[in-house]
Amino acid sequence: MSKELTESRRTRYTRRAMQDALIELLRDQPLGSITVKALCERADVNRSTFYAHYASIEELLHDIEDETMAWVTTALEQLLAQPDPAGIEHVIERICQYIADNRNHLQVLMSPKADIGFQQQLLGLIYSQRGVGEQLQSSAGYPAEAQMRMRFAVSGSIGLLQYWLATDLAASPESVSHTIFTMCTPATQ
Repeated sequence: MSKELTESRRTRYTRRAMQDALIELLRDQPLGSITVKALCERADVNRSTFYAHYASIEELLHDIEDETMAWVTTALEQLLAQPDPAGIEHVIERICQYIADNRNHLQVLMSPKADIGFQQQLLGLIYSQRGVGEQLQSSAGYPAEAQMRMRFAVSGSIGLLQYWLATDLAASPESVSHTIFTMCTPATQ
């Protein structure tokens, strides 16, 4: 966990600069080969500033991941609170827009270049949410089928988002969210 500092505008700016620098470096090299010196040069901060905020580069990456997971958790809570399908599609669209707005970080976080554990943590978070299966797959014939449908929907959605990020967001957030929604919800008869 990052060291506690007063959360001033300057602190937020410095942390964001270091996060952005790490993401830029991860585009070209694996995490294990990134040095604090290279990161500080890219972020235009000195080493003492880095160590005032983080104990290691891995801790900085986990800080980026934690911010993303906090946002995803909130989005999932909103998704599960939606009583009607139109609301669910709107929340999925907001998630896709968030991905588009944060594409630089998420293109790296959702790729093999960063910590693969983040993607597993993301899937675990989604799977652990009570009600995801019920919301997205309410027409399943029995509990095991609902669980299989939910896992397929979540894994397929993550795969589609990874593809979308890898294609540099060739489709619109609305198009991707509509595809996720229609593929994950059963057709009404």
